[in-house]
Amino acid sequence: LALPSMADRGTGTRSSKSIVVDRSSEKMRLLLAQQQKSAPRSHPKSEPLSGGMVFGDGKHRAKAYEQFCLLAGDDDVIPVGELNQKLKKQRTTLEMSPAQIEEFIKKADKNGDAMIDFREFESLMASPLAQSNRMQRAMRMLADGVIAKNQKLEVHSYLDAYNCFPPPIFILIASIFQILVFFGYYWSEEDSHDIMTHCAGCFLTNTTSTRRERIPGPLMFIPRLRHEVWRFWTYQFLHAGISHLAGNIIMQCLIGVPLEIVHKVWRIGPLYTMAVLSGALLQYLLDPKVSLVGASGGVYALITAHLANVFLNWNEMPFRWVRIGIVGFYLCFDIGMVVYRRVFIGECDSVSHAAHIAGGITGFCFGIFILHNMVKHKWEEIVRWICVVAYAIFFVGMVVLTIVQEHTAKAAWETSCSNK
Repeated sequence: LALPSMADRGTGTRSSKSIVVDRSSEKMRLLLAQQQKSAPRSHPKSEPLSGGMVFGDGKHRAKAYEQFCLLAGDDDVIPVGELNQKLKKQRTTLEMSPAQIEEFIKKADKNGDAMIDFREFESLMASPLAQSNRMQRAMRMLADGVIAKNQKLEVHSYLDAYNCFPPPIFILIASIFQILVFFGYYWSEEDSHDIMTHCAGCFLTNTTSTRRERIPGPLMFIPRLRHEVWRFWTYQFLHAGISHLAGNIIMQCLIGVPLEIVHKVWRIGPLYTMAVLSGALLQYLLDPKVSLVGASGGVYALITAHLANVFLNWNEMPFRWVRIGIVGFYLCFDIGMVVYRRVFIGECDSVSHAAHIAGGITGFCFGIFILHNMVKHKWEEIVRWICVVAYAIFFVGMVVLTIVQEHTAKAAWETSCSNK
């Protein structure tokens, strides 16, 4: 996909009295063109950028470096002492208020040396202050939660190129449907149940029978009904109580929405869907006597996709220990509740932990391959293909074994949960 160059998103004019730096107005193209004619300068090919990368690894960062060189002239820094005066003269063209200009200048010189080096310039170009549109700034701020510092310029330019369209609708729509299905089934049942632990829609009353027997609902994945292939996907809309539902909704919105803003629906959608399918397949192979409900497979895929990005950009990722701590707490709590219900109180909640495992594998392996890589490294391409081949073998192998294995096969571990 062709992305607009940084030269087309901002400009600068340097004289003895002024510098102009802004990306928000398309009118600045002409000013930059004049600057290119008056102060050409080619940057060295080996010039390192932040994060230990060279300019060729990110085309938007390369354009940013070219623009920086044009502004700096023969120097390695851009003076900012006279920036205020020139910006105010150009505020109509730049569509910036005096207050925005003051804040823009304040944020420019982070180390207080009255000069802007390339790291400061790159950070300035990626700043939300460079974009006057409120929705665009909001999208950037959400995206910043799942990217590393050295990815911001690429990601923000990527968002600008698509004007944040489409919005992050997949995760939101999936969450809404999961909520509607749960409460729709819960309110339609004649008998009262504990909303905290009741799996609404898992079993329905057979109204055609005089004995009013309970039969499996049409959405839950049940091993002996695996020939009804839609169940491998629809089980995600059922949950074993509102606590199960709330945990999944909160986590997939907190992590999934920022990921979808950056990587778009056509990447997050397939990632989430493959995780759901993989969860049902692996559960059937490891524990064929247990039914499956919940979107935990998709949630775990979002979590591990985010964690993979954290580890790949460890040195540049802000608040990395906080991110790992929050995710680790959720994983421990979720796993702990499963163990507690199964081991200590002997409760069968028809939820298989195998779906979590499959979702985690999908998020890491398939995620590395399908998610949009803003800043590329050669070694990352090798890892991407290794992961996608490994995941393809994993997924196809599960499909074949699911077709071959009968639902009466022995489980990989003993369990008291069985389908009646």
